[in-house]
Order: sequence, then C-alpha cells, then structure tokens
Amino acid sequence: MKRLFVSILGSVLSALLLWLAFPPVDWGWLAWFALVPLVLVLRTVSRPVQGCLLTTLWGTCFYGVLLWWMQQFVHRWTGSFWLGLAAWGALVLSQTLFAGAFGALHALANRLVRGSALPVGWTTALWVAVEWLRGAGAWGFLWGQLAVSQHNYLLPLQSVELLGVWGLSAWLVVVNASIAEAVAQRKMRPLLGAVELSVLLLLFGWWRLSPSPAPEHLIALVAQPNVDTTRQWDEPMQQQVKSSLSRALAVAVRERVNMVLFPESLVPDATAYPFSELIRQATAQGITVLIGTFEEEYGRSYNTVTAFSAGGDVHLYRKQHLVPWGEYVPLRRWTPWVEHFGVVSVDVSRGERLVLLTPWRIGTPICFESTLPRIACGMVQQGARLLCVVTNDTWFGHSPAAEQHLAFCALRAVETRRWVLRSATTGISAVFDAQGRCLRRAELFTEAYLRADGVELRGERTLYVRLGDTAAVFVVLVLCTAWGVLSRRRGV
Repeated sequence: MKRLFVSILGSVLSALLLWLAFPPVDWGWLAWFALVPLVLVLRTVSRPVQGCLLTTLWGTCFYGVLLWWMQQFVHRWTGSFWLGLAAWGALVLSQTLFAGAFGALHALANRLVRGSALPVGWTTALWVAVEWLRGAGAWGFLWGQLAVSQHNYLLPLQSVELLGVWGLSAWLVVVNASIAEAVAQRKMRPLLGAVELSVLLLLFGWWRLSPSPAPEHLIALVAQPNVDTTRQWDEPMQQQVKSSLSRALAVAVRERVNMVLFPESLVPDATAYPFSELIRQATAQGITVLIGTFEEEYGRSYNTVTAFSAGGDVHLYRKQHLVPWGEYVPLRRWTPWVEHFGVVSVDVSRGERLVLLTPWRIGTPICFESTLPRIACGMVQQGARLLCVVTNDTWFGHSPAAEQHLAFCALRAVETRRWVLRSATTGISAVFDAQGRCLRRAELFTEAYLRADGVELRGERTLYVRLGDTAAVFVVLVLCTAWGVLSRRRGV
C-alpha cells in the first residue's frame, strides 16, 4: 500500500511540476527535472497495466490542468458550461491515452530487459515516438509538447535547428531520466552522458546566437485590430472592422513600411467594397497587404490568407490542417446530431498545397498550423524566406491558451531560421527573429500596430529543414535506441 501511495504521489507531483513549466506560470527550467518523479516510478514497473495506469494518472493531471482553457473556449462558443466541460474532458482523454501508451510500452520494455532499469536512451526514444504520434495525422495535437517549455530560453532553444522540437524534447528526457538513474543508483555516473550532451548543445546554442546577416530586409507592420470577429457579421460589425482596417493602413502608409499583416478571418471577402478600396489605396503606395479572409469557390469555403501586392497581383494560401469540430465535423454524414452541440454547421475545405505568397516568398501558417512543425518546415522546403502567422485567438479570452499558443512561434523561428511575424485579432501579436527572440509583442485585447524594422528574408536551410520532419524524428529515434544498446553493453 505504501509503495502504491508513493507511485501515485510521484505521478501527480511530476505532472504538476511540468505544468508549471508552461504558461501561465512559465517556469521552463522546471522541465529539466519535472519528469524525474515519473521516471523513478516507472523504472521498477514491469507490468504494462500498472505502467499504463500510472501514466494515465500523470496525463490526466497534466493535460487536465494545462488544457482547462478548452472548457472556457467551448463555453464561450456555445454558451453551455456542461458542453464546455464535456469538450475539455474529451480532449484531455484523447491526450491521456498517449500518456497511458507510453507507460504501458515502458513497462513492457522493462519486462523484456528482465527487470533491470530501462536505459535512458530507450526511455527517451519511447517518449519522442509517442509525442510524434500525438501530433501526427489530421487530428494531430501537440499542446503541452515538452520542447515548447523552453521557448523563453535562448541557449537550449537553438538546438531545434538540428533535429527540430523532437531533438530538444529528447534532450530534456535524457536529462530527466539520467537524474532519475543517478538518484536510484546513488551514483553520479549515470549523469555523465547527459552532462556531456548538455555542454555540447549549450555551446552550439551560444555559437548560433550570432548568425551571419541576411542580404535582404524589409519593414513590416503587424496589425492587431482588437475586433471581436466571433460576433455576428452585421452592419455595426462591418463598420468596426472597416475603421480598424483604415487606421492600420493609414499607419502603414505613414510609417512607409513594405508590408502590413492582418489576422485570420478578419473580413469575409477582402476583394469586396469597402475593404477592396482601402487595400487598393495602400497597394498604390507600394505596400503589400496580407489579410485573413474566407474564400468561396465552387460551393466550397476556405480559410485563406490573401496577399495583395504593390504590383496589383493577388495571391492565396488556403489552410491545410483544419481543426476537427472547429472547422469541420468528422463523419458529419453519420453524426448529424452533433450540430445541436454548437459545432460548425458547414465544413471548411482543406487547401491542397503550400502556396508561398509573393513577392518575398512568404509562408503563412494559419492559427493552429503554427503548433505543428511539419507545416512551417514544408513551407521553408518550398522556398519560404519569411513566416507570417495569422490567427484569431479571441475565443481564448484571457485564459493561458493565448500565451501557450504564442510560445510555438519561437520554436518555428529557430527550426527554420526564419523571422516569424504573428498577427492575432485580439492578441497576442508578436515579432520573432530567427533566433527565437520575441522582439515586440502586443498585450491582449488592445489595438496595436507593431513596426518591425530590418525583418530578414533568409534563404539558408537548417539540418531539420533539409531532413524534413519525419526523417528528423527517425534520426532521433535511431540515435536514442543506439545509445540505449551501447549503455546496456557497457552496463551503464
């Protein structure tokens, strides 16, 4: 009974420590040892059911607290507290299933090595594999990804240009698992590999904080109109958006910028009057305008970024990774009853290709796409020299979700070594350089215009971009597995 109590306590403590590493508390340094209690609990477990139950408890606590904003989000959307609670519970359950799978596989591997503690490399490989599966496919969701906890720490953050977020997550697990082994064995020897790896990667980070300058720059304006576009699109709403758009474009002309970025789905159709006339006046001054719209074509609706260039050309990017039940309903034909629960009544269609908006070859991840590394990676592989994220986080209100969503941009910047400009309808808009520094940001629910001077248009490709997202994960898994085999042979 005492051992069970200690195991439960260790799982809960680990989950709460890791939650503190993410916004709103944002003590990212805790992530370097937050998993130690969990690994100590799992290292002696050889029954898959027991391992599954312990990590399911961990996942319920961690994701339950981290994702509480989902209840507020759906409550605001539907007006029903209970629907919000059900949506939160379903999301937490879906993520906890992955945590349970990690525990079961860890215990099974422990049994296969005949009761001895699982090598650090194998624990790391399991974690990264499960984390990658959590973000794979059309329903991929990476909120709470271990690497994102380091968005404010520039030295370790630079390592993501090598093997992406998967490499940084692996590094964090290596440190946690090594500390757990050192505590369990009461020896310092298990820490040697983690210390050597950390020193090398921190030195790499220090070196990469001073990159070579880019040959081409532009001046951009990131607009945060602070308009609640979740309301009904009526005449007062249209006038409010028109006024906000007019003020932002006037600032862009006065500041003599090259480009102005507006958020996701700000207007239904930017080619319609009066928005088209305002945009035409700006492009006549040599300003390229990027704005979030909804495009209708052949009876289909697309969540779109439309770029109006100074030369008169119009370019489009249609969102590829749609949010289930937020932008489309899976299996809608067989589940018509879900429309009574506040889900979208008409499905948004998926874009077919990663279109880069000219004239500077810009990749434009839309909202949730910024949380998935493969989207930005694919855009840069196709030649994007700058990333412009557009989003509408109004639904999040003042919850921690806004800060949590913003944190992903720092990793997208370093993975690809591209500047990231982020325009959010009510916040948080921000400007990140290629080293992941947040140079400027706006506060929630304020109207703001962020001028970004010297925005670099970079063309180099990081190792992560050259490999691609899937190959980078494969390399991490191979390295961790090989390290585990070598550790077993040496008896470390």
